[in-house]
Amino acid sequence: MKKLLLIVAVIALLIWVVSWFRTPAAVATSAARPWPGGLGTLESVGDRLPPLRANAASVKLTTLVKSLPKNESVDEFVAREIARRELTIGAMPALPDVSAMRELLLREPIVWERPGGIGEIGDQATSARRVVQMTAARSLVAGALAKARANDPAAWEDLRAVWNLARSIDPQPQMMEQTAAFAMARMINAVAWKMPLPAPAWLGEVQSRDHVRRMLDAFQYQAASYWENSAQMFPTKWLADSIEHDRRIAESLFKETRCDVNAPMNDLGVDVSSFWRRAFRSRAETEATANALRVREGKSIETRSRCSDGAWTFDGTTLRFSREIATAVPDRPMPLTLRVQP
Repeated sequence: MKKLLLIVAVIALLIWVVSWFRTPAAVATSAARPWPGGLGTLESVGDRLPPLRANAASVKLTTLVKSLPKNESVDEFVAREIARRELTIGAMPALPDVSAMRELLLREPIVWERPGGIGEIGDQATSARRVVQMTAARSLVAGALAKARANDPAAWEDLRAVWNLARSIDPQPQMMEQTAAFAMARMINAVAWKMPLPAPAWLGEVQSRDHVRRMLDAFQYQAASYWENSAQMFPTKWLADSIEHDRRIAESLFKETRCDVNAPMNDLGVDVSSFWRRAFRSRAETEATANALRVREGKSIETRSRCSDGAWTFDGTTLRFSREIATAVPDRPMPLTLRVQP
C-alpha cells in the first residue's frame, strides 16, 4: 500500500511539474507568426498539401532501379568527375544499362505518393524512396559522363532524365526529399560544362532554379511537423522559443545575398545548417557552369555575380571565382576554379 501511494505521489508530482512548464499561449503565438517569402504560418502548411497517389510510372521506375546491380564504383566515378577541375573526363568503370530508366523518365511524368497534410518527418517510406531516387540519378549522370567522354550529344538526354526526376520531387514537402532534388540539380549543373556543345535550352531551367526557396519551404514543413506533434502534449516555452528560433533563421536566409554562408543550427529536427551552406554555394556553382559554357562557345564571361561577396575572372585558360567556399565532408562539390581551355 505504501509503495502504491508513493507511485501515485510521484506521478502527481510529475504532472504538476509538466503543467508548470506548459505555455500553450506562447506556442500558439510563435506558430501564428508568418514565415518569410509569403510562406504563411505553420498552421497553413498542411492546407496546401492535399494527398497524392503514386502513379504506375513511379512504381515502374522503382522496380527498374532496384534491379540495378550494386556498384559503388559508379558513385565514386560521378563524385570524382564532379570534383575534377578539368574539362576532360577520366577513366570510367563498367556502367549499368540505364536505357529503360532514361526512356521512362523522358516519356512519362513521375508522381510519388504523398499522404497529405503534415506528416511524420523521416518516415521509412520516404527514406526508402530517397534511396531509389538518388540511385537512379547517379546512374544516369554516370551514363551522361560516359557519352560525353565519347563526344556523344545524347549525353544531354541522360541529364534531362535526371532533371525530370528532380522535378517529380517538387510536390514532396519533406527536407529529405527536397535535398535529394537539390542534389540532382546540383549534379546536372556540375557536369554540364563537360557535355558536348551546344547546351540545350532546358539547362536554363536548371540554372534558374531557386534552391534556397525550395529548401525554405521544406524547412517550414519540418518545423510545422514538430509543432503539430508537440503542441497538444508538450506546449512548453522551449517549443515556443524553438519555433521562433527556426523562423528567424528562415528570415535571415531569405534576405541573404552572399554565397559564403554559415547558418546557425536549427532547434527542431535534424540539423540542416550544412545544407544551407551548399544551397548558397550552388549559386556560384551555377555561374561557374554558365561561364564555362560561354568560354567554350567563344563568348566572354559574365564577371559580375549574384553573390554579393564574389566575382569571376578568366585568364585565357582558367575560370576562377574570387573566393573559395568550402563545404563539409561528405560533400564533394564542383570546384569554383575550372580549367576550361587546354
